[in-house]
Amino acid sequence: MNKRKLNVASLMLNLTVVIITAYSVAHNFRTDVVRETQTVNGATLTDFTGLQSFRYFTTLSNAFSAIAAGIMLVFNVKNVIGDDYAFPKWALIIKYVATCAVALTFTTVALFLSPMAAMYGESYFMLFRGNGFFLHFLIPALSVTDFIFFEKKPALRFKCTLYALLPTVVYATVYGVMVAGLKAWPDFYSFSPNGNGALLPVFALLVCGLSFMVSAFVFLLRKKAGLKPLK
Repeated sequence: MNKRKLNVASLMLNLTVVIITAYSVAHNFRTDVVRETQTVNGATLTDFTGLQSFRYFTTLSNAFSAIAAGIMLVFNVKNVIGDDYAFPKWALIIKYVATCAVALTFTTVALFLSPMAAMYGESYFMLFRGNGFFLHFLIPALSVTDFIFFEKKPALRFKCTLYALLPTVVYATVYGVMVAGLKAWPDFYSFSPNGNGALLPVFALLVCGLSFMVSAFVFLLRKKAGLKPLK
């Protein structure tokens, strides 16, 4: 694939991520939407409205992904105009970290939250419906596709997988403090079914381990895809 096609494909994917994320986040602020109220362990599984939706890693990771896509858009446009194919390493690292964050969102929903919802009598696909389709599936899929196949330069070192852990570590720390420490948030991920927070460190370690595996998988997929000589 030549430079122009790579740039145009990346530009379109990044633009789509920005637009869909803006729509999906704005949707949480709408007051004219009738929202379902399924609950598990006393916590609502559907999005909180307004600013409360930013309690969720889903909303935060998707917003981060949109910011990263917006940064890459600037260089997409510059590349298309200048018939070049170059991205600053710092911008690509931000894109990688954000991509891993939304990939973790999808993985957590698919492997943990959706099966848990099914255990409580809800549909496995509940979290992939409505706005959840965009935030839990489509945006992660577009972000991963763009990063692996259309943003191939420069090469990244494997140590960048540690950078990709930062959003998970920070969020896990805040979540533990807010749920078990300050008790300001409900345990909406049901990580502490006994209510005393004793299991939160265990789940935090498991999620961080899953985050590293997702980050390594995305890194290795991009490396495997490789970069053939550009025309």
